[in-house]
Amino acid sequence: MPSVEKNKGKSVVIIGSGAAGLMTAFELLKHNTDVTVLESKQRPGGRLHTLHGHSFSQPVELGAEFIHGDLPLTLSLLDKAGISYHPVNDTMGRLEKGIFKRENNFTAYWSMLMKQMASIQYDMLLAVFLNTYFGEDKYAELRSFIKNFAGGFDLADISTASTKALYREWSKEMGTQYRVDGGYKKLIDFLETECRNNGCIIHFSCCAKKISWHKNEVNILTMCSRMFKADKIVLAVPISILQADTNSRDYIAFSPAVPQHIQAAKNIGFGTVIKIILEFYENFWKAKTKNAGMIFMQNEVVPTWWTQLPVENNILTGWIGNEKAVALQNETDEVILAKAVQSLSHSFDMAEEKIHKNLKAFKIANWSKEPDIYGGYSFNMVESAGAKHILHHPVEDTIFFSGEALFEGSPGGTVEAALSSGKKTAEAVLKTL
Repeated sequence: MPSVEKNKGKSVVIIGSGAAGLMTAFELLKHNTDVTVLESKQRPGGRLHTLHGHSFSQPVELGAEFIHGDLPLTLSLLDKAGISYHPVNDTMGRLEKGIFKRENNFTAYWSMLMKQMASIQYDMLLAVFLNTYFGEDKYAELRSFIKNFAGGFDLADISTASTKALYREWSKEMGTQYRVDGGYKKLIDFLETECRNNGCIIHFSCCAKKISWHKNEVNILTMCSRMFKADKIVLAVPISILQADTNSRDYIAFSPAVPQHIQAAKNIGFGTVIKIILEFYENFWKAKTKNAGMIFMQNEVVPTWWTQLPVENNILTGWIGNEKAVALQNETDEVILAKAVQSLSHSFDMAEEKIHKNLKAFKIANWSKEPDIYGGYSFNMVESAGAKHILHHPVEDTIFFSGEALFEGSPGGTVEAALSSGKKTAEAVLKTL
């Protein structure tokens, strides 16, 4: 028989120690609540993963890297923790055969696109929108650009993505972006330490498999046959886990079932991404890219790259989103590295051998293969607004859901989204204790 572990008093078990899960715990612990966190991995953070070592000269981000604007919750937590951060140089341009171009061929078309997106009365799939309003041959390049932009930046599949949701995001000025000095792990370490200091128990390598429940009583059976009991449960897992098929190793069973909430989870998009971090002995891009922070390489397998500017170093990061990432998700790291080098070779007009010889360290973060995550971050489908409304309402005031995919503001798919959802979930739980 599995051992049973239950906290004293008002108790909550949180599944997942990513930003949303730790933020939920952080807020609950301010109110004399007993909190236990179960994490399937051997580390906290989820899609926040700062890598140290591996021949890199500094910590590198395998997951989330940027603070996308003056985001109040993220910045206030960093300030509270005494963690410094710095602005990012987000000057961008296109690179073709060694020639860097800052001009944007789509400025006029973009204004037209945004105006048309704003005018539609009813939401529709982005693919339908483009074919309806920009289906003529003269817009072929624009359609390709929007497809790549939605897939690369939002990880959105245009065949399922919401036009209105993308308009809300794209029409807002992001403002200054920042990086956390030393990596996002510092924020995760702060939240974990604060939680532990306030009595939270965190179990790693502890994967929830079955949740048996009735109102105000939950029993959680883990893969390693441990049983946890609590008054409430919060599932702060990636939306992909709630979407898992019954035969998947990541499937979490509910008894009794919660079909409305599981179906709602399936009505939220979840894109995939491959991130490629390369460090070189010598910086070969500085002279050609005019101190650009973002470099776009049209028609390449790895189309988006960025430097660490204004920090001067020899690290270059490649990004493959959604459709292109899906095409490569089952390839080895060596094959993906070769594709990255090919992209750099074509765009910088340099021999692949020369790039390989200059390579000091590399790491491929193939998030589609990452256990208990299997993707990058969420995007909105046409049905997602209604789905989030359902997921914001707990099951019998007992089962709660949290995570970046439930965030309704902008920008979505961010650390701020996860933290905001965690805080909101904690407030909802407290109302029922």
